Amino acid sequence: MSQEKDDHRASLRGDEGDLIANHGARLRAVVSQAVNTAEGNVDDACAFAWLQLMETQPRRETVFPWLIRVAIREAWRLDRIQRRDESADAGILDGVESATDSERREDRLALEEMIAALATLHPRKRKMLLQHAAGYTVEEIAAEHAISRQRARELIYRARLQLNQRLGRGGVAPRERH
Repeated sequence: MSQEKDDHRASLRGDEGDLIANHGARLRAVVSQAVNTAEGNVDDACAFAWLQLMETQPRRETVFPWLIRVAIREAWRLDRIQRRDESADAGILDGVESATDSERREDRLALEEMIAALATLHPRKRKMLLQHAAGYTVEEIAAEHAISRQRARELIYRARLQLNQRLGRGGVAPRERH
């Protein structure tokens, strides 16, 4: 199987070291200027672009614009992930820091009720619902669970409906709306 995978990759041309030496610093500067993200994301995006160059071996006449496009797109992707994770963490902490004692007690009780209700959901539905709440797209969730986008949407919806029912919030199933 490893041999099959290697057969599909382009073979190295021998000029890759020269390309990195000639374009490495300039690629990093262009990506850093084009994408407002952390330096680590820029470094990772450029490394990803170089790895893609090694695997796909694009035309050398247009290699630098190709590297820029690949690195910028990867930097955007990494930045989205970082911002999603930071916003989820910040939102949780902001709510706790600004609350009074009685609000904290109410929030704690509501959180305990939510955790208990979540525990009653099927593990796969629970994970998908939590991923969706954390900002993952339906496409990302579907890919991780190896299901169609429509099936992922349906399972997330059903999980949300079950959770609301268990919390006493009601909600109407789509077939019961008529």
